[in-house]
Amino acid sequence: MRTKILKEAFKLISQKSIKEVSMREIAEACKITKPSLYYYFKDKDELCYTIMQYVIEKQNKDAQKYIDSKMSLREVLFDIFEQSYKMQGRKYLSFFLHFVDYIISNKKLEKKVASLKKDNDKNLKEILRREVDNGNITVKNAELGYNLIRACIHDIVFKSEEMDKNYPQDITEAILKAIDYKNLRSEFLQ
Repeated sequence: MRTKILKEAFKLISQKSIKEVSMREIAEACKITKPSLYYYFKDKDELCYTIMQYVIEKQNKDAQKYIDSKMSLREVLFDIFEQSYKMQGRKYLSFFLHFVDYIISNKKLEKKVASLKKDNDKNLKEILRREVDNGNITVKNAELGYNLIRACIHDIVFKSEEMDKNYPQDITEAILKAIDYKNLRSEFLQ
């Protein structure tokens, strides 16, 4: 039932702002009583946190896949940006935008979600650290790469209409060039 509640909440939040979605509406969509809904989630904040926890844990699993794999930085970045582009125009993007707005307006929830995001940031830094250890980039350029990747993901999500002409490959190559990635030429020509 918990999974069903999360799915129905996701659908409703994708259609309208989370601030406009009531626990009563979520209960009705799940065909359960409001007290039953409160059995699973004490309030809307707990429900929102659980959804965000799921989303960030999925991102962390993907990042761990990158860390454990032998994928090149180019392949990792392309995959990250391709996944971000796939979100455009979908319910997921709408959901995400509503969700971010709600979290930012709720300082207690924002603080809880920030701790989840730390793992996400740590994984991105680990991917770049691997490239430093392999001698593909300098520490300084790894820091630059981290900031560029975060900025590009932010722009893809929040300014997607301005990003239409930039494809995942273009963004990937621009970042690799900016951080003076050691294997840029040899991988690019293959």
